[in-house]
Amino acid sequence: MISLKKTPHILWLEDHPTTVSLLREEFERHFGLEVVSSVDGLRRRLNGEGVVPDAVLLDMELADGFHGSDALRVCREAGVRGPILVLSNDESLKSRIQMLSFGIDDYLWKAMDPEEMLLRIRNAIRRHEGVQEPVGFELEGLRLDPVEVTVELFIAGQSSEIPFSKTEFHFLMMLLRCHPEAVEVERLRAEVWKLPVLEHGTINTFIWKMNKKLEEWTYRISKSGDQITLTSRHPSFR
Repeated sequence: MISLKKTPHILWLEDHPTTVSLLREEFERHFGLEVVSSVDGLRRRLNGEGVVPDAVLLDMELADGFHGSDALRVCREAGVRGPILVLSNDESLKSRIQMLSFGIDDYLWKAMDPEEMLLRIRNAIRRHEGVQEPVGFELEGLRLDPVEVTVELFIAGQSSEIPFSKTEFHFLMMLLRCHPEAVEVERLRAEVWKLPVLEHGTINTFIWKMNKKLEEWTYRISKSGDQITLTSRHPSFR
């Protein structure tokens, strides 16, 4: 018998249509998504009929005059059992500390890389369900953790963390995700740097620095024209 994995259902409190339109497509690739635009709408939805959400996302500043803490209170009163997370433009330490002290499961901001955002939401759902799954990308002893944004190399049973900037991390993560296929420079510009124009010299400098940091790894980053790939430092010969 084939068992189908249930798609998590997300209830999202967001009153800004532009924000919804920007993130809807990405969210709906991974979750069942339902959006409400006010705290009153959230209360009606949680106290009415419908699919029980696996997670609830809350904005902090709402046009109806309510605050994320008001929305959190509504969730608690309705007996929400899944994780409750904040997704806000407010990245201030004060707001993060306040909401975390109220017991939310994670605090996300809208400028966060969508991939990290989705991983944090999925991880929160798994924690509530008691599911422990490995998270990250691995290749030949190198492990990237998108949640902690860390790069770790395992050699002969020993591990060491390699200091990578956020841009370097996402550059390398894209290469691992696409390996053994090449990644085009245009895609890197759009998805890693998020810039319409990027000098080849800039990319070449990043590749040189990253290869220097990864000199003990089995692979190196290679560039040929507009194609960037991971190639073995010790190719086998027949």
